[in-house]
Amino acid sequence: MMLLALLQAAFLSPGQTWPAPVPPTIVATGVNGAARVRQDAADITIGPVVVRDAYRAVETDAGVDTPRIKIRGLTATGLTRDGIRLRTAPGALIEDFDLTHADAPSSGEHLPQGIAITAGTSITIRNGRVARFRMQLLAGTYNNGDGIATEGGTSGTITDVLAQDNSDGGFDIKGNWTVNRLTAERNARDYRFWTEVTAGTITATGWTSAAVWVGKGARVRIEHLIATNATSAPLLIVAGSTDVEITRCTLSRPAGAPLVKSEGSKNRVVLGEGCH
Repeated sequence: MMLLALLQAAFLSPGQTWPAPVPPTIVATGVNGAARVRQDAADITIGPVVVRDAYRAVETDAGVDTPRIKIRGLTATGLTRDGIRLRTAPGALIEDFDLTHADAPSSGEHLPQGIAITAGTSITIRNGRVARFRMQLLAGTYNNGDGIATEGGTSGTITDVLAQDNSDGGFDIKGNWTVNRLTAERNARDYRFWTEVTAGTITATGWTSAAVWVGKGARVRIEHLIATNATSAPLLIVAGSTDVEITRCTLSRPAGAPLVKSEGSKNRVVLGEGCH
């Protein structure tokens, strides 16, 4: 049985499970948060649910803490900004998701992100897809739009996630994270690592700027980088004072395509087997 509903917003409270009892398909055209948390609330559970055409599928208001929030089985299509935005979410679990932006790119100040998390430790993100979070391309402006974006006050794990066709980063990761079995396809920078990241196997395909971009002062360890591209865009861009080690690579790129592009000084880059 499928329940089809029109929604303004569901405002969630501590311990609430939404929706209940039957997983519905909800049309939430233009709504900032088909599920929205407006006050501190622990142990919320969201999903399984299908959300269509929302501005954001899940929204938490500024300053709101959501310890141990669980978002399971969220499918969101036609999003006009974000899939999920969490402010402070220690112990959050996001799993089994499929988040897709609308066909029309975002514009103005409406920076699109599949999953955006500002703060919180011990966060788990696994088993999902984020796709087409794009901005209109305007001359002289930075082209934002990320699949998963975390800020500096975050830590946790990301595993078994696919990020496709986002206009900036497939994975734009600040904070201290461990990642494994990630795939990024056709993003400007398939991976953007800003702080401290330990990666198992990550796969990059069809990037336009870099397979892996490493921010100034970041420390990044990658066990196995699988990277395939038809263009000569660099494999790795390092922004200065970085410390990067890649143990092993499996590469398919044009002959002579640059491995490392430096955008700053004092970078340490160690490339292992297959990375040359």
